[in-house]
Amino acid sequence: MPIVEYTPKYFEDVSELASQVPGPMNLAHRPFVDYYYASQERCRLYLYYSETGKIIGTLGRELAPFLLGSRDLTVRIATNWYSLQRGIGGELYQYSAQANPNSVGLMFSGSQTTLSILRHHNWIFISGIRGYFLNYTCHDSPADAWWRRASKSILRRVVRRKIPAFASRLPPRAVSEIAVREEGEYSADLLPSRSPFLFRLAAGASYLGWRYNLSLSFVRYRLFRILVRGKSAGYVILSDWPQKIVVAHCDAEDPVALAYGTLLSILEAGREDTGPRMVYLTCSHLEMCKIFRKFGFWREPGGSLPFAFRTPPPGLDLAADTSQWLVNFDWGDNGVRPPFLDQPGADPSR
Repeated sequence: MPIVEYTPKYFEDVSELASQVPGPMNLAHRPFVDYYYASQERCRLYLYYSETGKIIGTLGRELAPFLLGSRDLTVRIATNWYSLQRGIGGELYQYSAQANPNSVGLMFSGSQTTLSILRHHNWIFISGIRGYFLNYTCHDSPADAWWRRASKSILRRVVRRKIPAFASRLPPRAVSEIAVREEGEYSADLLPSRSPFLFRLAAGASYLGWRYNLSLSFVRYRLFRILVRGKSAGYVILSDWPQKIVVAHCDAEDPVALAYGTLLSILEAGREDTGPRMVYLTCSHLEMCKIFRKFGFWREPGGSLPFAFRTPPPGLDLAADTSQWLVNFDWGDNGVRPPFLDQPGADPSR
């Protein structure tokens, strides 16, 4: 049966597939699916239909502009890779690769099943990219002993603080030289004029305005300009949720300014919080990681986040050192997951 590209007329079929996959899926939410997969040529969702007219597999792909050193790359970020029948996932991936021949396949995050498949097919996993939490929530497990439950309870009370309470951890020099200003649109002068990062998403204002649209109903993105001694030096994009803040994407001319600009943006976004709220970001850059940890971020347990290329990008050393890379969490659809802001029961104030 044919593989077709998603358009809004196929949503009911996509929704039916989503109902057969355990756990909440963004494919079940029409505003997200129609916007992300049907509003720009750069992003598509491939649907595999069975002979009975049912969708039995999906694979999304977003074509994103990257730089590796001075080399331009088109990276094909895989999203929503699901299959209800053995072998369908591989056919979808081959279709995506052949339909976009001048791109490099990337999977950032993924289920254990997906990661097992990637390793079986010899994808190239890159280590060193880690997740960091502020106000990390320690969840109790039924298997926890009484003393472990008690220690987690203490940790929750000691570690979790309102976001403004962390402001005192910023060094005076950073506060005096670096500032942030919230913006209402993506303009060309927002973009850094140079970059210290060896690998990064080299997005223009048009791409940012689509992917991190400030007017979406299902997620609230907030844009902050970084100012170093009054001069624009980069930007930070946060996704602002009732229970958490996620550093969706950021870029700047200097890694130290970017790290402090990120922290100042978080403080501004959480300025009126009435209780502790979790913050999450990803990082591999050594200087930035040190600044985040000194501020109070905890490194996510479990080692490096899954980050894998299908084939080596041109110019990439297979023993790549990611300590000079800029990797942000909300690439692909990583940061756009239910529950969404426009679903029943969502907090309308955020």
